[in-house]
Amino acid sequence: MKSEEQIPSVWKNKEFIPFIFLRFSLIFALFIQSTSVAYEIFKVTQQEIYLGLIGLAEFFPILVTAFYAGQLVDKLDKRMILVRGIGAFMVASFVLMIVNFPSVRETIGIPAYLGVCYFAFFILGLTRAFSGPALFALLALVVRKENYSKAIPLSSSAFMIGSVLGPLAGGLILAKFGIEVALITAFSIMCISMVMILMISKKPAEISEAESTESPMTRIKEGLRFIWATPIILAVLSLDMFAVFFGGAESLLPAFVEKVLNQGSEAFGLLRSAHGIGSLIMMFFLSSIPTLLKGNVGPKLLGAVAMFGVCIIAFGLTRDLYICFGILMLGGAFDAVSMVIRQSILQIKTPENLKGRVSSVNSIFVSSSNELGALESGIAATFLGLVPSIIFGGSMTILTVVVIAIMIKQIRNVELK
Repeated sequence: MKSEEQIPSVWKNKEFIPFIFLRFSLIFALFIQSTSVAYEIFKVTQQEIYLGLIGLAEFFPILVTAFYAGQLVDKLDKRMILVRGIGAFMVASFVLMIVNFPSVRETIGIPAYLGVCYFAFFILGLTRAFSGPALFALLALVVRKENYSKAIPLSSSAFMIGSVLGPLAGGLILAKFGIEVALITAFSIMCISMVMILMISKKPAEISEAESTESPMTRIKEGLRFIWATPIILAVLSLDMFAVFFGGAESLLPAFVEKVLNQGSEAFGLLRSAHGIGSLIMMFFLSSIPTLLKGNVGPKLLGAVAMFGVCIIAFGLTRDLYICFGILMLGGAFDAVSMVIRQSILQIKTPENLKGRVSSVNSIFVSSSNELGALESGIAATFLGLVPSIIFGGSMTILTVVVIAIMIKQIRNVELK
């Protein structure tokens, strides 16, 4: 066993650097885009349910295609899949950019405008079904396995930096220059993502996978059997799906900022970035001291998700902008702990030839907790009211942690080395 000093630095592999910039630029552009369009959709509709429909438009194609996408990722060149995926992102981004010009929106009318936006989000979701598993598998191909404990927090940090700066930049650009400039910026940065993936060499599948003659359905079943036979992975995926599903209150931020805090787009951008800021601070802390996430990480995972639920409840009860920011930032920190532990478990416990299929299932669970969670929040806000729906979501997150801890005992004792 190599000591910490003997293990080569994660930065020694030059492909890890463009991978990190790829993670950052892609999510940065997508967050500028989604933040700006979500705010614009609420501005023209003034109804929370339309925010929830954004989540449904992105989740549905992931649900339908993720299993097929996962087995395809295991069988094909990961870099090639990402090149095509980023190209599709760019097309959808370009469509959103054009349709959100006020002159275009006025010409086609609000119903057609909403239809085009939701179709673009559908394409984004469809593309994520393939690019998500490919990115997950690519990380293991650009770093050594002994560097996972450092590479995973760094990769997640790149994601979080983009998720922090994206909403903040989106809100500020939206307020100062309008949605046209915000979406032009997002499209331009999307082009940088394409440059980054082209700097990484081809990453073909293992020979056994590339030459496999099994049908897609057989390969999908193989991945599902592995997940079902590995309780800890099943538990991690279930925790993500059901706990964070109810914690999707942040999708209601456009409505909360206007109706509860009586603020504008700058406050929206600030609060939208709070979760990412808290996560980013925690990610850097965890990457600096990776031993914190070794040994028995089960209680840390359960505790982090439960405290995230507490933060959601506290957010719903708060009426001060800066206290809201602090609470959301704290919630982001707890979410970061949960994210790194979950990603570490999935990377370490999953064989290389099954990473795409396991990640595809994970993408369904993640999308269920995020995009479908946004729909749940929108529906709950419509029927329960805005603030009660947020408190309900946080309470259900805590309850879910308790139920999973009781029903799947393996989650309480997970050893990571």
